[in-house]
Order: sequence, then C-alpha cells, then structure tokens
Amino acid sequence: MTITTATGAKKPIKLRIIFILNALKILITFGFFTAFKYFGFTAGELAGDSAAMTMLYAAFGYLALFAVMILFILKRQMVGMRSVIAADLILSIFIPAPIGIVISIVSLGLTFTQSVRNYFSYKG
Repeated sequence: MTITTATGAKKPIKLRIIFILNALKILITFGFFTAFKYFGFTAGELAGDSAAMTMLYAAFGYLALFAVMILFILKRQMVGMRSVIAADLILSIFIPAPIGIVISIVSLGLTFTQSVRNYFSYKG
C-alpha cells in the first residue's frame, strides 16, 4: 500500500473533529460542574455538591485522557489513541454522562475512516 504525501502528511479534518469534540467535552463537563455547584441544577438523581464533585473529577479525568490522546496523535500511534478513547468511553459510562458517551462513540468511529488511518500510517 503506497501512501502519497498529500493523503498522510497533513492532519485530516476528521482527526481535527475528534480533537475539537473531546476538547468540547471537557468544557461541557466544567459547565455542568458550575451548574450543579452554583445554580442548583438537577439531572435525575444527580443534584447538589455530590454531583458537582462527580463532574469536577470527570472533567479532570477527561483532561488527563485528552492530554494522553494528544501525545498519541503527535506520535502517530493509532492503537494508543483508540485505547484512550475507549478509556474515555468507560469513564463516561461510569459517571453516567450521555453526552460523553456519544462523543466517545463518534470519536472512536471517526478513527476508522480512511483519512485518519492514512494519517497514522504515514511514515515521513
């Protein structure tokens, strides 16, 4: 399989979408922390300080996983990036965070597109 410079050297749009979605997930989680802590927001059984602390810990977890994901993107290691997204999905399931689950599933799905696979298999 030959890969030309044009298809593997530059970061594809779908990889940028993965990056933006995961960064947005961190901001949304901090937003939920603020809503639970200062505005009395409730979501099902989640309410009050315990929900706020759950969101805060989740935001820091997402932030740590995001940093590791960036490292794997820079090193062009597909398996590592998919592993981080899978860990992110597991974290979202345990919180429970439906928005995080959807973003993780979409991100994982985008890693299987041809342009993203070309980027990670490019040897420059």
